[in-house]
Amino acid sequence: MFDYDGVIVDSLDIFATTFLEASRSCGYAGIKTHEQVVGLFDGNFFETLAQLGLSSDKIDEILGDAHKRKVRKYLAKVKPFRGIHESLKSMSRGNVLTVITSNDSQLVWQFLEKEGLTCFDDVIGADKERSKMKKIQKTMDRYQDLPAFYVGDTKGDMIEGRQAGAVTVAVTWGWHSAEKLTEGTPDYMVHTPGELEKLLS
Repeated sequence: MFDYDGVIVDSLDIFATTFLEASRSCGYAGIKTHEQVVGLFDGNFFETLAQLGLSSDKIDEILGDAHKRKVRKYLAKVKPFRGIHESLKSMSRGNVLTVITSNDSQLVWQFLEKEGLTCFDDVIGADKERSKMKKIQKTMDRYQDLPAFYVGDTKGDMIEGRQAGAVTVAVTWGWHSAEKLTEGTPDYMVHTPGELEKLLS
């Protein structure tokens, strides 16, 4: 199981920019910098927004159609991390690969299709369930006979993956530093897609 943003795709600047633009257009100015956006992923993204006082309706408004339109505008500029395409193809030969993300399922599928990344069995985004822990557990229930790994790039990913009962793998090329990832006590930490491929192949 793989996170999308920060693991497969180098999207931090675009996500942060579009999130801040959408927040301002919806009348919310409590988050002003890219660093603050990254901090939202110290735990579950949606729970952190709620802790800042945003209602579920306001979160839906910020991340709704206006934000998705902004993200689609930049979709052509978003690229996979160097080496991840080849590593994913290799890992898919002996594993079932699923994307578990806080992003929108349809947007992720569009990107994967555009890049020819056809190795994923499913994409489970925030439009289906906001808790990564629940999504990981549901996927583990679906494939009970297979070992369960969750690969993420944030402290929040590590926390939710561990709570779900998966083996957690932190990648250091994404949104959180190795030091921040360590706070989430991952089972493994890798620094290149090649190291990830070696671990999971």
